[in-house]
Amino acid sequence: MSAILRGAGGAAGLALGSAYHWQRVSIPTDPPNEPPEAALARFHAAQHAAANRLRALAERQRAAGLREADLFDAQALLVEDETLTDGVTALLLDGQPLIPAIQTVVCQMEEALAALDDDYLRERAADIAAVGVELLRALSGDHTPPPIPPGAIVIADDLTPAETVDLPHHVAGFATAGGGPTGHTIILARSRGVPAVVGLGEAILHIPAGTTLLLDGDAALVMIDPDEAALQAAQERMAAIHEARRRQAALRDLPGRLRDGRSIALWANIGRPAEARLARDNGAEGIGLFRTEFLFLDRNAPPDEDEQFAVYRAVITELPDRPIVIRTLDVGGDKPLPYLPLPPEANPFLGVRGVRLSMQRPDLFQVQLRALLRAAFYGDIWIMLPMVTTLADLAWGREQMREAAAALAAAGIEHRADPPLGIMIETPAAAVLADQFARHAAFFSIGSNDLAQYTLAVDRGHPTLATQYRADDPSVWRVIELAARAAQQAGIPIGICGELGGEPDAAVALAGLGLNELSMAPARIPVVKERLAQISWAEAQAAAARMMQRVEYV
Repeated sequence: MSAILRGAGGAAGLALGSAYHWQRVSIPTDPPNEPPEAALARFHAAQHAAANRLRALAERQRAAGLREADLFDAQALLVEDETLTDGVTALLLDGQPLIPAIQTVVCQMEEALAALDDDYLRERAADIAAVGVELLRALSGDHTPPPIPPGAIVIADDLTPAETVDLPHHVAGFATAGGGPTGHTIILARSRGVPAVVGLGEAILHIPAGTTLLLDGDAALVMIDPDEAALQAAQERMAAIHEARRRQAALRDLPGRLRDGRSIALWANIGRPAEARLARDNGAEGIGLFRTEFLFLDRNAPPDEDEQFAVYRAVITELPDRPIVIRTLDVGGDKPLPYLPLPPEANPFLGVRGVRLSMQRPDLFQVQLRALLRAAFYGDIWIMLPMVTTLADLAWGREQMREAAAALAAAGIEHRADPPLGIMIETPAAAVLADQFARHAAFFSIGSNDLAQYTLAVDRGHPTLATQYRADDPSVWRVIELAARAAQQAGIPIGICGELGGEPDAAVALAGLGLNELSMAPARIPVVKERLAQISWAEAQAAAARMMQRVEYV
């Protein structure tokens, strides 16, 4: 008879596969009689390597349009946290070897969080544990994940967020003994679309490798050696999922529209040129956000004009007849560049970032603008300025574009001098002044992630305030409505490139506000397209009104 294990939470989906036990990198050993100075040097090197790996993982998530990038940025900061650094340093100077010193301090930090009377905060202890794993991984020098057979269901005591995103795409799902419904591991599983169940207890670890498992992420359970009836029911559900994907695939080449024919274009967010093909394959009608940060990160010198031009031209090649919105460099104190030293900021999200950084380094901005204007000669490129808060910001950006065009004309280089220049609406200031911005900007694009953060005054990466960062809060929707109304009155396009656009319910309400386009992770386009096709304009307007009025936290 089949046995069933029930977990504490799950990531939606159904998976049938063979059990495979995850093997974490083994704990390294310390050199015998290592002087404290040598151990401290190894510790600092491990911190640097672990932080770099976590920031690279953040960029991978960011390039895919996933908010979970913030998690890895936060963990990179934790690796270099003063409490951790000072604690390990003190133990080393006391004569303790490095590996036990790291384990001791990490355990102390974990226990401090785990003792708190708050489920969410207790689960944040897992972030500290994950940082410890990354430090030991860096010290071991073993950076090769173990091979996992296709179609396996991975079993583990727990998986760190980094281990979760390192799982190959061919795994069927995963099941862990530990973890909870609000933990980062399950959140990452959901963002990747991988069925998972967490919090199953020790019993899951005793299942023999190769055992057939049926994992139901929706019901948060794992069935061991499912019987014929269970297999039949699972196959029927999988067939329904397959049918939904087939229906959505049939819509791929159709434009986004509501049931009664009202157009709502569906565009894609991308972070690298290779993702343009994925956008096209998912039926994107354009690129609503091309993040250019990957060009500037993980290098010792900024990209030159020709390198940038080649990248922008490559995206045009994949989508030659569709609009491509390219955001100018958006980094700051939270994403420092080695060739662009920035002083530490107490709150980098309120500091020098986005267009503010470009104003401080117009030399970098001019190089990017010249590359963009050259690429615009070959395709429908729109240029978007991030973190705009005043009309002077936009005026400065336009003047810089004129200077770049003049320099190209003087050099006899083919270019387009006047591509559309628009702004991101990601601060309340930009939304409140949207009627004035609309007289000068060619288009608006709502950055809902940051807009929610600034409207609610909640750091979206804060470890204890996640439940208060709600992009569906009525205050956020009322701010979006301000920008939408101003754009409509001025007759300029307005879209959204934050995560809200990829959520089906939110997409319906955004259409009801009159947005012209929704931009999202490429994989979300078929799901949102199908949902919008089922909704009338009147129903979408009613959904928008509900979003602006509802109050759920009484």
